[in-house]
Parts: sequence; structure tokens; C-alpha cells
Amino acid sequence: MVAWAARDNEIVMHFEGQPVSSAQSMAGVASEVTLDLDPVSLIVVPHLDRIYAEMGRLCIGRKGDPHKWVNPEFHGWSAGRGFAINVDVATGKLTDLEGFIRHFYASYHPYYNGNQPLIHPQPAGIAVTDSAARFIGWHAITILRVALDPDSEMRVYFFNPNNDSGQNWGDGVQVSTSGFGERFGESSLLFEQFTSRLYIYHYDPLERGEPA
Repeated sequence: MVAWAARDNEIVMHFEGQPVSSAQSMAGVASEVTLDLDPVSLIVVPHLDRIYAEMGRLCIGRKGDPHKWVNPEFHGWSAGRGFAINVDVATGKLTDLEGFIRHFYASYHPYYNGNQPLIHPQPAGIAVTDSAARFIGWHAITILRVALDPDSEMRVYFFNPNNDSGQNWGDGVQVSTSGFGERFGESSLLFEQFTSRLYIYHYDPLERGEPA
């Protein structure tokens, strides 16, 4: 992709068999390209942004959240084809929260999924709140792994694409970037804290754990 973007000023991906070109797509999600990026990201990210937005436009008219179809196509074969969301898109209200949480534990928590590690990073969505726990908006992250931290507490380690990766989400939910077993570039939260802000995740429908 780096070579395509640098040489051709175009990246081509596919959405359900249909080619999607960054050169032929309309504007992306970002209103402008920030310059505080590494050189590779400066070249590639604008193309991926336009492709991501175009995939979303191709989902117009479908019932449900477009991430259900966009994420597996955009992230590739390793993204789980199962999709869970706890928000009713039409009304914005929470729906089946208990089932959503129980299934997340069964899919990701080692004590409920037969101690199966997460093999491939998985796209997910967070409902971000401020330090007073007031809702700000939806935020895309990537779940990297779930493991015990140095204090033997279960944590979710994830990629949090913002400038500092550490944020105070209120009610004692403080995103950590060091001191709890994080690897370079990772953020982390206790499993139950992460779950409290989760609204979208993908899973392997063929690997069902034991609902919590």
C-alpha cells in the first residue's frame, strides 16, 4: 500500500468484490490531514480515509450499523465476521446490554472462552466519555490482546488512535499506557472497565465461549 500511495497516488481495496479506489472516492472522514504524523502515515492515511468513507457510503440504505459490513472488508480476512452492537441505530438507545456483555466475555475473556488467546487484532468501537463520564462520541479502536497484568488482574490491551492514548473517561475509568504490562504503543483498561465503554465488537461465530 505504501508503494501504491507513493508511486500511483492511489490505493485500491475491495468491498464485497467491488473495487474501491482512493483516487475516485469522495472526501474522507477527516476534514484535514494533520502534519504530526510519521512519513508513512502522511502518505497512506489520506487514501485509507477516503476508502473507509466510501465503503460507508456503499452501505447507505442498509439496516443497522455500517461497521458490520465495512470493518471486515477494510481490515481484511482476520476480522471476525460475527458482529455485536448494544445500540439501536434508529433510536440511539441501548439494546440487549446484558446479552452484549455476556457474549463479549464469552468471546474475549480467557476465563470464559476456554483460555483462547486473541490471535488477530480486532476492530471495535468505544463510547467515549469525558472526565465527568459525560458522553462525547463514538471512537474506533483495535483490541490487541487480553491478558493478566502484573497485579494478576485481567486487562484489555488495545490501540487507541489519538495523540496521547491515555484518557480519563470518568467514574474511575482511566486509560493507561504504562505500568500495567503495556507493550509499546498499547493502551489498556481493566476488562470490566473496558466493557463499560464498549458498544461494538467483532467475534468468530464458530468459536463460542461460555456466556458469563
